[in-house]
Parts: sequence; structure tokens; C-alpha cells
Amino acid sequence: MSVEELQKLLGTQEETVLELVQLDDGALALRASGSDQSPLVRIEFNDDVRKLLGDNAGTVAQHMVQAAIYGVMEQQMNKWHANVVDQKPQHYS
Repeated sequence: MSVEELQKLLGTQEETVLELVQLDDGALALRASGSDQSPLVRIEFNDDVRKLLGDNAGTVAQHMVQAAIYGVMEQQMNKWHANVVDQKPQHYS
């Protein structure tokens, strides 16, 4: 996913605040703060996992979201780095 695709998804404002909330059905959802649109991400644990995690379900979901964001950022940085490296320099020193 490119930065441009993220901007379309999140809106054109310079900064977006994301919130991880628990929905009425017990699922955890990542959404833009104050947004009425459907969540960007929805995380559901089955009953056995929810029992195992107990009060830590929100923390695990937060770490899942952080890992996903980090992965997208790393992928984008690799693309930018590849573009810079692949360009032929105008001048050699």
C-alpha cells in the first residue's frame, strides 16, 4: 500500500488520530478517531483465545496493529530506497 492509498483511505488531513475500540459485539476495531465509517481493521478472537488472553486481548490487538503499521512503513521505505538507488547520478565525485 502506498502513501497515496493511505491518504485516500484516511482522508487528506495532515495528521490522523487512530483509535482501537471495542465494538458492541466484543470485536476490537481500529478506526480514525471520531469517524462514523466502517473500521479500518477489525480483530476478533474466538472464545478460547479470548479466555486465554483475558484482559490482555486489547494489548495483543494493539501489538498486532503496530506490527502491521511497521510492516507497511518498512515496505514503503524499501520502495523509496530502491528508487533512490536505481537512479543514475547526474555527477560523479
